[in-house]
Amino acid sequence: MRGYLAGGVEAWRKAGLPVLTTAQISSQELAQKLRGGSLCAADVLDVRREGEWQAGHIAHVQCRPLDTFPQALPAMDGSRPVAVHCKSGYRSIIACSLLERAGHRNVLNVEGGFEAWHAAALPEVSELLAKA
Repeated sequence: MRGYLAGGVEAWRKAGLPVLTTAQISSQELAQKLRGGSLCAADVLDVRREGEWQAGHIAHVQCRPLDTFPQALPAMDGSRPVAVHCKSGYRSIIACSLLERAGHRNVLNVEGGFEAWHAAALPEVSELLAKA
């Protein structure tokens, strides 16, 4: 059978072959890192679409929709950590894997994405005007 790994990932590990895992952090941990200065807003990458970002986002973060990654990955300092989030976590883990494949080794996936950030009532800004 083609495309099948006999014994799964555990067999791969037992064979001593490399396995890369992506670190996960919660939205609360991200907020602490931003407040404490170990991350700055430039180290956070929002991979949602522009309309999602405009409706609400973390202040001063980069918006680079995942669907723009095939044209070019975001220009980032590979020596600094980068926290990646989307709406719920699906797109961000894909973005993390693409960044890691390009050589970034300090990539953090924000668990639950912006939905978790919003649910935790953490600070956010909106680019949309309020309707009267």
